[in-house]
Amino acid sequence: MGFFNWQQVALQSFRPGIRSYAVLGEKAILAVMEIAPGFEDPGHAHPGEQCGLVLEGEVEMEVAGEGKRLGAGDGYFIPAQAHHRFRVGLAPVKVLDVTVKA
Repeated sequence: MGFFNWQQVALQSFRPGIRSYAVLGEKAILAVMEIAPGFEDPGHAHPGEQCGLVLEGEVEMEVAGEGKRLGAGDGYFIPAQAHHRFRVGLAPVKVLDVTVKA
């Protein structure tokens, strides 16, 4: 798959509270995710870098101890092995997320 429109992809259940559409490459994963209101990821880290862009809604994100509320148009970068977590408010959030496989 070489091309897609993020507003037209069919999102599938990824895990409870998250629906996504993902393109899996050899070294990277590109995903459009819709995260449910009130969803909270308690935190994790992984070996590859991760970055993304908020497409719709707002999310509170913490990366390596630094927190910020992100809205549509805001981006994030998560270094490899950096602990990160997020919490969605009262409305769903959509993000375009890229993870580099280690």
